[in-house]
Amino acid sequence: SARCRRQKRGSEDQAIGRSRGGLSTKIHLAVRGLGCPVRFTLTAGQKGDAPQAAALIEGLSAEVVMADAAYDADHLRQA
Repeated sequence: SARCRRQKRGSEDQAIGRSRGGLSTKIHLAVRGLGCPVRFTLTAGQKGDAPQAAALIEGLSAEVVMADAAYDADHLRQA
């Protein structure tokens, strides 16, 4: 029979997830030019970076965007 794994209650709501190093959380942060936080999102450690970016920068104006290579995607450059 198939074996089902149950997540601990609330772990998804608390942005706690599993990665190679164990339990972890990722912080996705949009900042102004001098590093002042403007918007942030917390996700579980195994979640991808690029899928969070569109919502993170939506409605923010910027002449330059600096991001990690994980955010390198055509749809984000167009946004």
